[in-house]
Amino acid sequence: MGKDYEKGLFIFRRDFRIHDNVSLLKLAEECKEIYCSFFFTPEQVDSSNKYKSNNAVQFMIESLTDLDEQLKKKGTELYCFYGNQYDIIPKLIEKEGIEKVMFNTDYSPYAKKRDQKIKRWCSANDIECESLNDYYLHEPGSILVQSSGQAYKKYTPFYKDAIQRRVMPSVGTPYATVFKKMKGGYSDSIKLNDALSRFTTVNDDILVRGGRTLGIQRLRQAVTQQKDYLDTRDYFPKKTSHLSAYIKFGCVSIREVYFSFASEYNKNHGLISELYWREFFAHVLNCYPQVVGNSYQEKYQDLDWVNNKTHIKKWKEGKTGFPLVDAAMREMNTTGYMHNRGRMTAASVLIKTLRVDWRVGEKYFATQLTDYDIASNNGNWQGISGTGVDMKPYFRDMNPFIQSEKFDKDCEYIKEWVPELKDVPAKDIHNWYDAHKNYGKDVTRYPAPIVDYKTAKEEMIQMYKKAK
Repeated sequence: MGKDYEKGLFIFRRDFRIHDNVSLLKLAEECKEIYCSFFFTPEQVDSSNKYKSNNAVQFMIESLTDLDEQLKKKGTELYCFYGNQYDIIPKLIEKEGIEKVMFNTDYSPYAKKRDQKIKRWCSANDIECESLNDYYLHEPGSILVQSSGQAYKKYTPFYKDAIQRRVMPSVGTPYATVFKKMKGGYSDSIKLNDALSRFTTVNDDILVRGGRTLGIQRLRQAVTQQKDYLDTRDYFPKKTSHLSAYIKFGCVSIREVYFSFASEYNKNHGLISELYWREFFAHVLNCYPQVVGNSYQEKYQDLDWVNNKTHIKKWKEGKTGFPLVDAAMREMNTTGYMHNRGRMTAASVLIKTLRVDWRVGEKYFATQLTDYDIASNNGNWQGISGTGVDMKPYFRDMNPFIQSEKFDKDCEYIKEWVPELKDVPAKDIHNWYDAHKNYGKDVTRYPAPIVDYKTAKEEMIQMYKKAK
């Protein structure tokens, strides 16, 4: 069968694999030759990006390096560039004789503007440009409330609708013969080793390293180890799947994860339900982009936050005197990862105990997490703060002492990350709001809670009531 185009350009974004890559496969089917590219942009990797995560950039470049190795086995390489992509892409198209450009669709407000600009330029210059959904099981915006035609605002009805829908099977791998090398000689090109040293400070303590090779290993381990995911996921000493960064950067496709668990167990497996939380938050961001930087619930847009700078600093450093929160923050600061229940508890204490604007926490998590995803991060922070679409009642918080007693009973996790408490009995750690009086800071070098939890909760309730 003949091909429609001579040469095509594929732009990798967060889909760092050759196999089961929807737009890459389509481009390979339509073009006689394709070239593979990635663009580092200043707004993404420079220090001017106030949401930049060194851990995420490190993982991304490690993943790109692994992708480059996979492409070399196909007889080509990954061509990386740094600079203004709107200037570089036209140069590539002209010099290489590109007739069609493809990339996978992204749904953040930034990505939409970027891709619309590229498509407009291509259209004006008689270049075909197309993008397809690859990142999600169901294209954001495709699952709507039947009666209103609007996006779901509650997770449970969204899940009940979405779980019944067909998931597209994984797609194949392009034939090696379609991959070709560029002519080269571009002043904007950058080597991945140079990008690693230029755009990030390597964290040797990072929990997960990037790349499809490791991602596939992690997926296989997760399928074996996470049989009882729903029963174990909340307990801090238990290991979770650690797949989130591999999913975020597309080292493994979302379909590979879904079908790995669905075929081994069934589609009602607990980890699959977590995949649908990711789907839900993506649908929310796609349909309600105003949630970026704003409370979805407008009445809570300008709450009377305290925003005590000392409290914010201690929360970031893991020195609040709330042991579970401090353990979780130190884990993230060191490894780029935080247990999901730790994320919820740390967020709850920042917002509802210290009365700090949720956007402060959202931004800090963005700068630390390896698996940072704008839709999920925003959705979870607004969920905990009660300002989002599927929000918890404003008066409901997560008592950090109850959380530790229930989910880290013997304080294994806390003592790992807060060694100051290694000789303190678990029962005292779970009652640290009173028990700290029996030790004194000179003994443990660990502080008392920086605020009184019960008093802070009452003040938080009054803050929300004033806004109602």
